[in-house]
Amino acid sequence: MSTKRLSGLCLLLTACATTPREPTSVAEAYARALEEGRVGDAFALTVGGPEEESAFLERYSDAEARTARAADVRAGASALEARAPSLTVAQSPQGWRVVEARPADVPRAALRLFIDRVEARDWKSAWSQLAGTLRARYTPERLKEDFEREPLAKERLRRARLALNTHVRVGAGEAVFPLGDDRAVRLVLEDGEYRIAAIE
Repeated sequence: MSTKRLSGLCLLLTACATTPREPTSVAEAYARALEEGRVGDAFALTVGGPEEESAFLERYSDAEARTARAADVRAGASALEARAPSLTVAQSPQGWRVVEARPADVPRAALRLFIDRVEARDWKSAWSQLAGTLRARYTPERLKEDFEREPLAKERLRRARLALNTHVRVGAGEAVFPLGDDRAVRLVLEDGEYRIAAIE
């Protein structure tokens, strides 16, 4: 093999070895970059855009913050899941495995999580599960106020919990839990995740 081809092969192998290809490798490379103070390299392993880079660099300019984040990432890596609209894969002792779930299970789990978060008064997490149009109109604080002030909020939440036991219609980009009387809980698919669009 020629020297030129050999050096090209070495470069290719080096690139393959240094570019994480599966979730646990990405998580470990991210944690290691933070621990070693290579904050720019850590940012390169996120989905953040250029407008988010300066805030990221500032947040992790502190060694304690980097160490704490690296520990959190490593702690979560053993329970990683990767999701798409019709697929969930989870980390197991045998490696990555497909989670065999019916299509209705995914929006049902998203709705259950939202209800649990609201009942736990975890407003920031609940807000993060709203559809984009609702997140644009609300803040976690305003969501809290509306749920605490609106007399029908508890009743809507109760109906939403009952809807978990009903049939869900999963269509292109949305899931609908009918409640009768033209009422429904509606979730929409955004960035591969089901998000709450309406609880009527």
